[in-house]
Amino acid sequence: MVADTEAAPKKQRILIVEDEPFIALALEAMLLELGFDVAGSAAQLSVALELIGREQIDGAILDVNLGSQKIGPVADILAARACPFFFTTGYGISGIPARHAGRAVLQKPFGWEQLCSLLRAEFGSPVDDRRGSEADGTLSRGDRRLPARRTTSIRNPGP
Repeated sequence: MVADTEAAPKKQRILIVEDEPFIALALEAMLLELGFDVAGSAAQLSVALELIGREQIDGAILDVNLGSQKIGPVADILAARACPFFFTTGYGISGIPARHAGRAVLQKPFGWEQLCSLLRAEFGSPVDDRRGSEADGTLSRGDRRLPARRTTSIRNPGP
């Protein structure tokens, strides 16, 4: 019996930090459909910090506000690890921690195309060796083809 010498590429693992259950579930479904793995989902700061400490995380989607808690400590750890992430918010860029002012922001409510664009811009292909991306730079969803590189995020200009 011959061993398979070329293993399947490893999918990127994305952490979701979102306190609205419907949005968290929608993000998880979208990530899975696009070929990413979900490293975990957290609705509280303490849970997010615990997941970061125990899971392999290749990228993260961070809601700016988790109830009364701010996402700053999670963003700080991810930035220190050079782990890519972007913010989601329904309140505009004013709530983004100043030290992360250059990060991308996905304004709520957002659609499939906006999420696809930002995922692609921030994380690249859903598979580590980049073989999972289509040669023509598009992502497929059913019978629709979506542009994979269009930037629709809001960049925080900083103070």
